[in-house]
Amino acid sequence: MQECPCCYNETYVQIRSQVGDFRHHPLSSFTRRLPGCTNTTLLEIMRITSIPRKTWATLQIAAGAGLSVLLGWLMIRGLHWATLADSILAFPAPLFILALGVFLLGIGLRAWRWHILFVRERVSYVRLFLIQNAGIGLNNVSPLRVVSEPLQLALISRREGISAATALATLAMEHLMDVFATAALLGLSVILVPELRGFSIQLVAAAILGAVSLLVFLFIAQGMNAIPGVRRIAFLRRAVLAVRTLGDSPLRLALSFLATLGHWGLIGLSGWIIARGLNIEVDIAAVVVLFMGSIFFVSAVPSLPGGAITFEAAVVYTLGLFGIRGEPALVFALIMHVIMFAPSTIIAGLVLPREGIKMFGRKDPLEGRDSRLV
Repeated sequence: MQECPCCYNETYVQIRSQVGDFRHHPLSSFTRRLPGCTNTTLLEIMRITSIPRKTWATLQIAAGAGLSVLLGWLMIRGLHWATLADSILAFPAPLFILALGVFLLGIGLRAWRWHILFVRERVSYVRLFLIQNAGIGLNNVSPLRVVSEPLQLALISRREGISAATALATLAMEHLMDVFATAALLGLSVILVPELRGFSIQLVAAAILGAVSLLVFLFIAQGMNAIPGVRRIAFLRRAVLAVRTLGDSPLRLALSFLATLGHWGLIGLSGWIIARGLNIEVDIAAVVVLFMGSIFFVSAVPSLPGGAITFEAAVVYTLGLFGIRGEPALVFALIMHVIMFAPSTIIAGLVLPREGIKMFGRKDPLEGRDSRLV
C-alpha cells in the first residue's frame, strides 16, 4: 500500500474508502483538498489509484490470448489433422475466387451504405471505401479493437474537408443501420430457425442488440435533452444537428438500411458458396445469421488480433447446432476467416502508409491528429 505524500499515516486505499464512490461526487468536489491534507485532491487520488492504461491494455491482451487458447483447445480435440489439411488443399480454387468476389461486392455495398448518408457534402465513394476498410483492417491487426472508427473519423476529416461533427454523425448512423439490421435479422432467426431457439450466440446477440436498439430509439425520441450537458458541448451539438439533418432524408436512411441487408446477404452468399464446396448442406439465411453471431462474439469478448481462433470457435459452435461438426466445420471457418478478414487488412497495408500512418510500431496511429477532428 502506498501512503499519501503529505499524510503519511493514510494509504490511498484508506482515503478512497473514506471518501466513498467518486462517481457520486459533484465535479467541484474533485478539486477540493482532502481533510487534513494540504496537497492532495480527489482527482489526484483517482489518478494515482486507477489502473494505468497500459496495464489495462495488457490485461485485455492476456485475457484474449487465454480465452483463445482455451477455445482453440476445445475446438481441435479429436480432429484428424491429415483430413483437415487434405480438405483445405483439395478445396476448388474457382469456388474460393467466386466466394471472394461476392464478398468484395458485399464490402463495396457496405461502403455505399456510408456514402449515401452524406446529404450536403460530396465525398468520393472510392475514398470512403478505402477509408472504411483501412480502419477495419487496422482493427484486424490491433490487439485492442478500438481504432477503426477513430481512424476513419480522422481520415475523413483531414483531407475531405468534412467537418468532424458531420463525419461523426454519418459514421454513427451507418453503424446504427448495422445494429438495427443485425438485431432484426437475428431476432427473426431465433424465431424461425429451430436450431437457434435454445442457448446460442445468435440468441444472446439478438437480446443485447435489441436492447441497444431500444435505447437508441429512446435517445432519438428524447433528443439532445436525453443526456445532460450535451447542449453545452459545441461538437456534440453539431453532431446531433447533423443526425437530425439525416432524419430529414428518409429515402437516404431507407437506402442505407437496404444496403446493410444487401451487405449481409452477399456475405451469406459467399459463405454458402464455400459450404457447397465442402458438401455442407446449409441455406444462405442460416449462413447470414451464423456470421452475424460470430462477428458479434468476436467483438464482445477479448481475443487475439483478427479474431484468430475466437472466430473459428464461434462458427464451429454454431455449425454444431445444425449437426455439422469436426473437420468440415473447421475448414469452413478457416476459409471464411481468410475471405472476411484478409481484404480489409491488405487495403489497410496499402492505404495507411500513404497517409503517414504505421500499422505496426510503438506510435499511436492517431497521435498528433486529435486537433484535426474539431
